[in-house]
Amino acid sequence: MSEGITSENESTSTTEGGAKKHKDALLNWWLGSAIVGADIGTSVFYSTAIIMPYVGMATPLIILAICLMMWLFKSTYEEGCSVSPFNGGAYIMVLQTVGKRLAMLVGALTILSYLATAAVSALSGAFYLDSIDNLTNWPVHQILLVSMIPVILFGLLNIIGIKEPAFIVFIIAFFHFSLLLVMDVKGLIMAFERQVDFSIVFKDLPTISPWNMAHGFAAAFLGISGFESAAQIVEQLKTPTWRTLKKIYLAVVILVGITAPLTSLLCLTLLSPEEIQSHKDHLLSGLAFLEGGDTLLHILVIDAALTLFAAVNTAYVGCIGLCTTMAKQGNLPGVLLRRWAHKVPFFQGYPYVVIPFMLISGIMIYNLPGKVDELSHVYGMAFLAVMAAFCMGVIMLRFKMPVKVERAPFKSNFTFKFQDVKIPAPPLIGLVTLVFAEVVLIISSDDSRQLGLEILLVILLIMCFYRLGLLEGRLRELPDLRLGLGRYSKMSELPENLPVYVLCTGGAKARKLAHSLIRLLEKEDPGPKEIVIYHSEQEQARRGIMYELLQRVVSQQIAPSFSHNDMILTVKIMPEKLVDGLIYLKRSHPFDKVFIGTGSDPEQADHYTKELEENLGVPVINIGNIFMDQKIPGFAKPKESDQNQNQNQDQEQ
Repeated sequence: MSEGITSENESTSTTEGGAKKHKDALLNWWLGSAIVGADIGTSVFYSTAIIMPYVGMATPLIILAICLMMWLFKSTYEEGCSVSPFNGGAYIMVLQTVGKRLAMLVGALTILSYLATAAVSALSGAFYLDSIDNLTNWPVHQILLVSMIPVILFGLLNIIGIKEPAFIVFIIAFFHFSLLLVMDVKGLIMAFERQVDFSIVFKDLPTISPWNMAHGFAAAFLGISGFESAAQIVEQLKTPTWRTLKKIYLAVVILVGITAPLTSLLCLTLLSPEEIQSHKDHLLSGLAFLEGGDTLLHILVIDAALTLFAAVNTAYVGCIGLCTTMAKQGNLPGVLLRRWAHKVPFFQGYPYVVIPFMLISGIMIYNLPGKVDELSHVYGMAFLAVMAAFCMGVIMLRFKMPVKVERAPFKSNFTFKFQDVKIPAPPLIGLVTLVFAEVVLIISSDDSRQLGLEILLVILLIMCFYRLGLLEGRLRELPDLRLGLGRYSKMSELPENLPVYVLCTGGAKARKLAHSLIRLLEKEDPGPKEIVIYHSEQEQARRGIMYELLQRVVSQQIAPSFSHNDMILTVKIMPEKLVDGLIYLKRSHPFDKVFIGTGSDPEQADHYTKELEENLGVPVINIGNIFMDQKIPGFAKPKESDQNQNQNQDQEQ
C-alpha cells in the first residue's frame, strides 16, 4: 500500500547508439555541493547590504545566527530525505504526510521560487558585469541580452543532462569559495595589523528596536536561499543517497558558515564609514579594492557574475526534479517526463521541462528589469514558505510513517516530549522560526507581496486547469476493462445498478487475492454483483505495464474460473494516490465496499483502512483478516426486494 513513487536510482536504463547508463549520470557529493553552494554562495554579495539598514554594525552577528541555524536545517533535511529519498523536496514531503491539495500549493510556491531565482540571478550577474569598467551604464537592452546568456546556456546543458552543467558549476563554485577564503585570510591579516576592534559589532545592539531586529533576522534568511535545492536532486545522487546528502550539507554548511559572517565582519570593520556609504550596494567590491586594488576588484566582479549565473543552473536542476516528480503522479502533464534520448542519445535531460522554464524566465527578465529588488523579496517569501513546509512534513513523518522513520538511516534524536509524543526538535524550531520570518517579510513587503501573489496565482491556475480537466476527462471515460460473466456475457450493454465491491491490488498477488475474495463474496452474497480490480499507479501511464498485467490476469485467469457466475469483472487503473483515486472512482462508479491488502506492514494497512473509511464513507475491510476467518465481518447482504428488482430489470434488458 505504498505511494508507488519509484526512484530513478533503481534503474540503469540505456538507449541505442551508445547512450550513457543512468547510473553514470549520478552525482558525487562534491558535484551536488557545487549545485547547492552556487546558489547559497551568492549571499555574500548582497546579504550585508540588505541586513545593515535594520541592525547596523550587528549585521555579522545576525548572519552568524542564521548560519548556526543551518545545522538545524541540515538535520531536518537529512531525516526527511532518508525517510523519503525522492525528488520533490517540500512537495513530496507534504504530499506523503498532509495531502495533495496542500502539496500542490507547496509545489507552486517552489516553482515560483525557482523562476524568481533564475530571473534575479541572471539580471544581478549582468548588473555586476556592467560595473566592471567603472560603471559603464550599459543600456537596458544590453543588460537583458547578457542576462539571457546563462538562461539559454544552462538550459541547453540541462537538456544534455544534469552532470554536464554540474561540472561547470563546480569549477565556478570552487573558484568562488577559494577567492572568498583568500580574501578573508588577507582581511584578517590587515585587521590585526591595524589592530581593529571587532567588538564594534556589539555597539548598535542596545539601540536596535525589536521590529528592526525581527526584520533584519527575517531578511538574513535570504542568505541561505538555495539550501532546499539538494532535496530536488536526491534521486540523482550517488548511493547510498543519505550518506551523499549528508556530505553535501556538511560541505555547504561549513563553507558558508565560515565565509558569510567573516566576510561581512571584515567589510564593516576594515572599510571606513565613508567607504561603506559609497559601496553600500557592493560592499564586497569595496573590500576587494582595499585588499588588492583594481585587479582584485575586477576578479571579484567577474566571480560575482559567474556565481550568480551558476545559480541559474541550480534553479533549472531544482525545477526539473520537482516537475518530473509531479508529472509522475499526474499532477503535471506526463509529457514533461519525455526525453529525446531515443532519437539523440546525447540528450539525457528533460527538454519539456527545460524549454518552458527557459521561456518563462526570459519573459520575466524582459518584463522585470527594474523590479529586481521586488522579485528578490518574492523569492525570499516563496523560499521561506517552502522551507517551512518541509519542516512541517518532517514533523508529520513521525506520526504518519513511524515505521519508516524508525528504519531510516538517519533520525534526529533531539526531541521534545509532549504528552508521551516525541516531536523532533530541529524541524520544530526551524518551522517556528521560518513562520515568524515569513510573517515579517509579508507585512513589510507591500509591492513584492502583490507581485508574488500575481505570479503564484498564474502558476496555480495553470496547474488547476490541467488537473481538473484531466480528472474530469477520466471520470467521463468508461472503465479500462469490463467483462460480463454468466447471463451478462450475452448482453451488449452491461447493467449499472449492481452491488459494487472494489479490490485494491496489483502485481503478482492480484490473481490469488481476486480468486479468494470472489469465492468469499459468492458465499456471503450469491446474487449478481460487480467486482472492480483497482490499482493506483502514480509512476506509469494508464496503458502501461500494470494495465496490461491486470487486463491479462482478469480476462485470462480470473474470468474463466467464474464464467458461470452472474457478475461483472472490471479493471480500473488511475494514476493517483490510493485515497484520491478511490474518491474519483466513487464519483464515476459508486461502490459499496472496499477491500485492501495488508502489504508488508499490517500497521500501515490498518492506518489506510481508517483513512479510507473517513474519506469514502463506505466500509473498508482488511483482506488479511477475512482470509484468516474465512468470513467477511459485518457483511450486509442486499435486501431481497432490491435483489428481485435488479433481476427483473436485468430480464427486461
